[in-house]
Amino acid sequence: MRRALVLLALSATACVATPPIVIGDAAPPVTAPPAQVAVRVLDYRGEPLPGATVDITHAEGSETSIADENGLTYVTWDVRGLDIDARAPAHEPGSVSVMELPASEEVEVRLTAKVLTGTVLGLGGAPLEGATVWLGDESLMTGPDGAFQFIAVEEGARIRVERAAYMVGEVEWDGGTPALELEPLVVRGVRAGGPDPRDPEKWAELLAIAETTEVNTMVVDIKDESGQVFYATEVPLGAEIAVYSTFDVDQVVEDVRSRGLYLVGRIVTFQDPIAARAMPEMAVLDTTTGQPYNRNGQWFLDPTDPAARQYALDLAVEACALGFQEVQFDYIRYPDGFPDYARFDGGSSDEIRPQVIQSFLREARSLLNPMGCAVSADIFGFITRTPGDGGIGQQLELLSEVTDALSPMIYPSHYSTGWYGFDVPNDHPGPVVAGAIDDGLERIEGDVILRPWIQDFYYTDEQVREQIDVANDRNVGWILWNAVSNYSVGALDPVGLTQEATVDIVDG
Repeated sequence: MRRALVLLALSATACVATPPIVIGDAAPPVTAPPAQVAVRVLDYRGEPLPGATVDITHAEGSETSIADENGLTYVTWDVRGLDIDARAPAHEPGSVSVMELPASEEVEVRLTAKVLTGTVLGLGGAPLEGATVWLGDESLMTGPDGAFQFIAVEEGARIRVERAAYMVGEVEWDGGTPALELEPLVVRGVRAGGPDPRDPEKWAELLAIAETTEVNTMVVDIKDESGQVFYATEVPLGAEIAVYSTFDVDQVVEDVRSRGLYLVGRIVTFQDPIAARAMPEMAVLDTTTGQPYNRNGQWFLDPTDPAARQYALDLAVEACALGFQEVQFDYIRYPDGFPDYARFDGGSSDEIRPQVIQSFLREARSLLNPMGCAVSADIFGFITRTPGDGGIGQQLELLSEVTDALSPMIYPSHYSTGWYGFDVPNDHPGPVVAGAIDDGLERIEGDVILRPWIQDFYYTDEQVREQIDVANDRNVGWILWNAVSNYSVGALDPVGLTQEATVDIVDG
C-alpha cells in the first residue's frame, strides 16, 4: 500500500513538471500582412478616370502604375507616408500626400480639366456671334461676346470655326486663350430667280456656272417682287396666300451646298402686291382711296406694321432652319417718293424712317445669328454717298450696325447725269462702281461686310468684267444682277475659289 502511494505521488509530480526544452527551428510569430492602399483617380466631374498614370513615391523609392477601368490602382502602405501624383490626357496633373493610413484604405486624387477658352472675332476685330466652333464631334455656338469654352481638352487639339459670311478656319490649340479672327468670305455670286430651280435646264445651267467659274455663291429667291413664295412654306400667311408653284427646297439646298457653294436666300420684304391686297391692314394706306397704296404697280407693306414685319421674319427663320446660310432682305425700305397721303401706322418722318428699318434688321439678326445664319440687306446704290436715309429709311451708318453684310445695288445705268463726274455714268461702269464702293467703305461702321450688286444687263463681257475687277481690287466681293438670270459667263474667271482658310490667332 505504501509503495502504491509513493508511485502515485511520483506520477502526479511528473504531470506538472516543466516541459522539456526542444532544440531546433521555432515557429515564427504571426504578423498582419502590409496594408494595400487603393488609389482612385477621378476626373473633373468626379467620375473614375481609366488609363490615368499614377506615380507613387515612398521611403524606399517610387513606382508607376496605370489606373484600371474603375480609375483604380493599388500600392503597399508605407508607415512613413506616400506622395501620389496622377496625370491624364485633357487634365491638369494632380497630387496628394498621405501621412496616415485612411480608415477606408482608399485615397482619391481628383484632377482638374484643362479648359479651352477663346473668342471668335470678325471683321475689324469685333466679337462674332453665331460662329460654330468644332472640337472633334463636339460643337457650340458663340454668343454676342464671341466667346466659347470647352472642358477637358488636350493641347494640340484642332479647332474648326464656321460662320456664315466668313471663311472656314482651323487652328491647333497651344494651351493658351486664343482670340481667333476669321476672314470674311469674299462672295462672288449669281442669283437664281424664284422660277429657276424648278426649271431643270435653267437650274443646271446656273449650277454649271458656279462649278466652272470663280463664282462661289448662289442667291436664290425665296420671295420675290411679285410677293410669291417659291417653296412649300409652313409660315401660315405665306402658305395661305403666296404659294402657287414651288421648287423642292430641300433639293435646292442640297444641290448648292454639296458643291461647296455659299447659299443665300433673298426675301423681298416690304414690296409685296400679294400680301398688300390680301391683307390690306398690313399695307401702306392710301388715304385718298382707303385702299392699299399703289405706285406704278408697286404695293408696299407698312414697315411699321408688326404683322408685316413678322411675316418676313417668319420666312427668314424658316429659311435658315432649312439650310440657307444667309438671309438677304431686299426692298427693306419705305416706298421711294411716297406722297403725303400715304399713311404708315408708326409714322414716316425723317427721324422715324431710319429707326424703323434699323430696328427690323436688328430683330432679324437677333433671331438668325443664334441659328448660325448671317443677315444682309440690299440697299439703293446712291445710299453709299447720301448722308441721310434717301427718304426711304436706308441710312448707311445705322444699317451697318445691325447687319452682317450690305449689298448696295451699284448699277451705273441707274445713276443720273453728274454722278461721279460723268454726263452718262452708264458709259463708265468701272469708275462708277469704284466710286460707290469707296464711298461706302469710308462710312460703314462695325463689322459689316460691303458686298455690292453689280450690273450684268445691257453690258458686254468686257464692261461686266471691268466692274468685277474694281470690286476684286477692293476685296469686297460682288453679286451679278440680271433680272432673268442670263449671265455674262465670258466675263467670269474660270478659276474656282475656295472657302477654306486658316484663322489668325491675334492673342493666345
